[in-house]
Formats: sequence, C-alpha cells, structure tokens
Amino acid sequence: GMNSIVVELLSRRIPIKTADSEEHIKELVQYIESKMEEIDPEGRLPEVTLAILTMLNLGDDLFKEQRRLREMRDSIRSKSTFLLEKIEENRYLC
Repeated sequence: GMNSIVVELLSRRIPIKTADSEEHIKELVQYIESKMEEIDPEGRLPEVTLAILTMLNLGDDLFKEQRRLREMRDSIRSKSTFLLEKIEENRYLC
C-alpha cells in the first residue's frame, strides 16, 4: 500500500505519498542533504539556487550512470555474440 510520509528538506515539511518504505525515504533525504552539503558547505546560497544546483548535480549523476549501464550492456551483448559464434564454429570441428 501507499505510505504518507513527511519529508523535511530546505527547512520545509513536504508530505508525500509513496509505495516505498519510510527507511528508504529517509536514506534518500540523507543522500540529497549530503549532495547539498557538498555543493554549499558554508550554507551561503539562496535555497532556490541550492535546490537547482542539487537537481543539476543529481541529474548529471543519473545521466552518467545510465550511460555507464548502456555501455556495459552493449559490451556484454557483443562479447556474448562473439562467444556464441565461437561455440558454433567449434561445434563443427569436433
């Protein structure tokens, strides 16, 4: 079922409905807070600026991770194809 959880970020309380566990949401909030801390360790940026920079940062991480997975998948696919071809060739050599 759905959980109703209040998330606190940038001194705001935001109620969310989620199928995820409260534990998962807490980890997510901690992760986002650690990103914000990296971007603005002195706490000097306006909140909206910090929020936008954090979104860009997380989006960048996600894009890079998706690209890495795509490249890994392509590499595995081409190696598998190569190995299957070798197996087929060897089958006729026995």
